[in-house]
Amino acid sequence: KEGSDIGFVPSPDRLEQLILQKAPVGKLDRVKTGAGSNPVPAAANNQPNQDASQAGEEGASGVRVSAPPVIEKKKGFLGKKCETLSPYDVVPIMRPVVMVGPSLKGYEVTDMLQKAVFEFLKNKFEGRIIITHVGADLSLGKTSVLNNPSNRKLLEKSSLTRAKDLAEVQAEIERIFDLSRNMKIILIDCDTINHPSQLAETSLAPIMVYLKITSTKVLQRLIKSRGASQSRNMNIQVVATEKLEQCEAEQFDLTLDEFQLEDACEHIAEYLEAYWRATRPPRQPILE
Repeated sequence: KEGSDIGFVPSPDRLEQLILQKAPVGKLDRVKTGAGSNPVPAAANNQPNQDASQAGEEGASGVRVSAPPVIEKKKGFLGKKCETLSPYDVVPIMRPVVMVGPSLKGYEVTDMLQKAVFEFLKNKFEGRIIITHVGADLSLGKTSVLNNPSNRKLLEKSSLTRAKDLAEVQAEIERIFDLSRNMKIILIDCDTINHPSQLAETSLAPIMVYLKITSTKVLQRLIKSRGASQSRNMNIQVVATEKLEQCEAEQFDLTLDEFQLEDACEHIAEYLEAYWRATRPPRQPILE
């Protein structure tokens, strides 16, 4: 988010605490700390974050590794169903940038403004940015579906088209992960994403950029200037703009609400430059 520092993955101890807090405990739920693992005392290295009373296995490097807890749930008369909770989701190394607004994609005003920003960034970050087009509906790539074989099988059985769509979405997500390994800025031009909530439950963890036109009258004049074919669809574009305006500020990492497009381009360039530098900390000098 703009103005925030780059975060880091929590320590193994912190991850274990988060997992235990997430696991429900009640009459029908019981938490186990890893099937078949016996408690082993922590190494005597006087580290404050290790406790000899905690369960886990001692690695060769002295770092305690704990298996994620298994939640055992009763499921009627058919027995018990066990699920393993993951401590965190795997996301791309470089968070992909996704732009929404000022209205719906596929209409001239939105496509024209976003294309202008893309061209500016392409020239500004030449050699450091990858702009890729995605035609698949990435909102279908929810982690609860793609990472859960049982849920995915149910959806695939319900429709062959659905199964094909899920396979296409998973392929696109894997491609984005591969692109991020180049450690370049990834800018996604996705045809179907018009709202931040569409990607909230995916594993992409995108940088959401909101290209905002603060005045509805300005938007309407822009739509009218594109001809009668665009004016006929003015209402649906205005409604989409209003939905974006109703979003909480926390749903966007960056909001471009400048009056001039050139100022908006400079704003996002400054943000991405800061993100680029933050992902490349200065190297420590080698001590002889």
